[in-house]
Amino acid sequence: MSITRTCDIRNQTVLLDLDSDQEDDGIRNYELWRAGHYATKEPDTLDWIDAFFREGDVIYDVGANIGQYSLYAARRLEGHATILAFEPEALNFAKLNRNILLNDLGGVMTPYPLAVSDRTAIDHFYSKAFKPGAALHALGRPITQGEKPFDPQNRQGVMAVSLDDLTGRFGLPFPTHIKVDVDGIEDHIVNGARATLSDPRLKSFLIEIYMHKDIADRIKSVFFECGFKLHNADAIDETQGIVQNFIFAR
Repeated sequence: MSITRTCDIRNQTVLLDLDSDQEDDGIRNYELWRAGHYATKEPDTLDWIDAFFREGDVIYDVGANIGQYSLYAARRLEGHATILAFEPEALNFAKLNRNILLNDLGGVMTPYPLAVSDRTAIDHFYSKAFKPGAALHALGRPITQGEKPFDPQNRQGVMAVSLDDLTGRFGLPFPTHIKVDVDGIEDHIVNGARATLSDPRLKSFLIEIYMHKDIADRIKSVFFECGFKLHNADAIDETQGIVQNFIFAR
């Protein structure tokens, strides 16, 4: 039997569906951890939402997991937005749907069981831990951020699609803002989004990057070519082996 956790985040109330409010014999309860660290896990993402999002915006959440940041954005904008949440992992996608319904946001948020990458194709998706709320999964091969291989607990079939195909070929509403948190193929996603990035309707883009080799420089060069500036340049630490949120804006 699931449990509803009420999370009060910056004067917004978000409900999260949890399978349990207890740890299971020492195995991490990822959902419980996310609920408990909602306000502190990524304050810069919440700051970005507060600073950039406006009523009427179209928002893409790529790697939505159980939906925390999309749910917060929907509440913050009082439902006056269009939010497309992309999450390929089976258990996270199921919980994303449950959280959308739990918060009565079915008219605001649309979940898609798609992996976003640099090309549109059928592929495999590997779950590092097969539990709701888990992360560090991988598309195409069981190798997560930092080129670290892992033994997957689950392998599923998935449709992968590029952002340019989502906004062009498939005609989805064009995004005002995009968030990407995918743990390993950020450069692929950016390379498959050059037309989208060049369109002035896209105002900002938050992308989480694990500092490994020259990935940050390669990603920045694409954004700069497409007319973006690094909004939070002064706050970025590019030390190898750490994770940072890069916020690009027109």
